[in-house]
Amino acid sequence: MVLSLAVAIFVAVPPEVLAQGPDICLWKHLFRLAACPACGSSRALAAFFHGHLAQALAYNRNVIVTGPLLVGLLLHDVVSGLKKLGNGKSWGVRSEG
Repeated sequence: MVLSLAVAIFVAVPPEVLAQGPDICLWKHLFRLAACPACGSSRALAAFFHGHLAQALAYNRNVIVTGPLLVGLLLHDVVSGLKKLGNGKSWGVRSEG
């Protein structure tokens, strides 16, 4: 459920909107770093889910791994949910067999 919500936000919010927001990187502020390895990940994922791959890579190159991984996890959750629906588990109904 949380994963679906996160992906829905990345799909709904354009990366340009996220780029205009405040810098909320906890590690950058706590340790006074120029940038942490995850800086730009939110913008990169938003750009990835909008199909702007060059822009996503410019924000954070980790999107090469995190973008497809999120898609894979989401598909796994959807398939698992559909299997549960097919077995009647989500409605509290026991399947015969």
